[in-house]
Amino acid sequence: MGKTQKLTFGTNQNRSPRYAPDGKWLAFLSNAEYEEDQAPVSGRTQIWLFPKTGEARRLTRAPKGVQFFRWAPDGKSIAYITRKPLSQAKQAEKKKLEALKFDAEVIGKPKQPNEIWMVQIADQTARKIATIDPGLNYLTFSPDGKTIAYTTNATGEYNDEQKYDIFLLDVKTGRKRQLTNFPGPETNPLFSPDGKTIAYLSQTVPDIEFAQTDVSVIPEKGGAVRNLTASFDYPVGSFFWGPKGKSIIFKGEVRTASNYFRLNLSSGKIDGFLTGGNCLSSLRMTADEKRRVFLSETPAALPEIIFHEGKKDYEISNFSEQLKNFQLGAQKVIRWKSGKWHIEGILVTPVGYSPGQRVPLIVTLHGGPYGRFQNRFRQYYYFQLWANHGYAVLAPNPRGSSGYSDQFGQANRNDLGGGDYRDIMRGVNAVIRMGIADSTQMGVIGGSYGGYLTNWIITQSDRFKAAVSMFGIFSLLTDWSNSIQPSWEKMYFGSYYWQNLNTYIKHSPAFFVKNIRTPVLILHGRQDEMTFISNSKEMYQALHTLGKTVKFVVYPREGHGISGEPNHRIDVFRRALNWFNRYIIR
Repeated sequence: MGKTQKLTFGTNQNRSPRYAPDGKWLAFLSNAEYEEDQAPVSGRTQIWLFPKTGEARRLTRAPKGVQFFRWAPDGKSIAYITRKPLSQAKQAEKKKLEALKFDAEVIGKPKQPNEIWMVQIADQTARKIATIDPGLNYLTFSPDGKTIAYTTNATGEYNDEQKYDIFLLDVKTGRKRQLTNFPGPETNPLFSPDGKTIAYLSQTVPDIEFAQTDVSVIPEKGGAVRNLTASFDYPVGSFFWGPKGKSIIFKGEVRTASNYFRLNLSSGKIDGFLTGGNCLSSLRMTADEKRRVFLSETPAALPEIIFHEGKKDYEISNFSEQLKNFQLGAQKVIRWKSGKWHIEGILVTPVGYSPGQRVPLIVTLHGGPYGRFQNRFRQYYYFQLWANHGYAVLAPNPRGSSGYSDQFGQANRNDLGGGDYRDIMRGVNAVIRMGIADSTQMGVIGGSYGGYLTNWIITQSDRFKAAVSMFGIFSLLTDWSNSIQPSWEKMYFGSYYWQNLNTYIKHSPAFFVKNIRTPVLILHGRQDEMTFISNSKEMYQALHTLGKTVKFVVYPREGHGISGEPNHRIDVFRRALNWFNRYIIR
């Protein structure tokens, strides 16, 4: 086992560590409090540096904090993204008006632009390279350090997530040049080792978030684009260039696993690089590829750091030691047929389960819907916690999930709550036929789109004795009108509600609310801007008015996912467990 050394302490948010090219410094982002002009400053994220020995020191003095950074290839400087502050005159005027309570907020007002700055490691001097726009969110250097490639969607609005393009910036002059201007997003650009080519992530279909991602390349000078992974019918995640630019290594999201593959640029052939049933991530390797380090996670273990040399893997961490005093339920992938599709899901049986024993079943539904359950230990929906309280768990990946073919990922377009609902219910039937689930003791839980499916299921079926709806969609009209991503409904239905009202009504649980007989626990974060809390308020109001069994719990300071504060996460599980125990086990 390797020796572990803790570098940061306290309650600060310390993240995004990156070593300098020569390994002498470790840069990271931190919102630690510091002193500036003899006054304390808190909550402002800056770049900090750790030397090989000694204490961390703050590197930047960005008035609006640092959002993102990258080391220059020579290791002598760092480029970073920061928001342009208001002029002193405008800041003074704003403070004056706020003091007088003239503080009305103009919705839709353009944001301040983002800027790219360069800071020197030796003396901490910083200079602005260019003012870009509010959408700037990523940058990377060319191998010679003379050019920066960056991405922006111009507005910085989440709803414009499908509009990212790649630009090139001359570090010396600040001159900008647009490289891509295609429909759909182009993101995560990376220069080839010789600097002549840029690889980036593209989509098979523009303007929808549930299209498959691919690796494409374009000459640095501009020109024809090549999609390198068109034959790989799974979503592509992170990637990097292989030695001498002859290959590209990429992570493929393959069913319930995540593996690494190598693309030979000469032949176009794709081979497995790091494969198997595990969920792999964060691959790094030496230039000759002989030594590799990556994270590997299994259903019964936390992510562990694996060092690979020759033909052997060495586990150099032991984070799973924390699990030694816990009992885990057996976890596996199961498959069933639904129409023309073969559907997969994760099945967990309770701790101490005996074959042939029928037990209560909890069906958990993921968000997206272009998301997926992976066959690993860490799960948002607490698989092993349910298993430790006598429940079996079914976590299906119905049509519309990621990790499968491009056609599968788009199969619920214009059909939300249709085919995916049938896939889920057939999965439930399969677990009953296996002799595991007790059909009279079943519950359903989901968040975001999983919350939508939970809401939809209980308007269509009385099979579940209890439901937990978390930050879900109740009315597609309400969701479109309040979400920071109203384009979501347009992506799936191809029209706005005033253009096709019947479709929005047909697929909204709100218009079938009178059918609900299942006791429902509704959980939502007060600051959720994605699936706005109005969805859950509307659901509670309707069920309460109808005299149904319902409880509505709101979490302050929480956004989408209710995942900010640990005690809130604990409370979510306790409430969900008590709800299921009360209405399923009684």
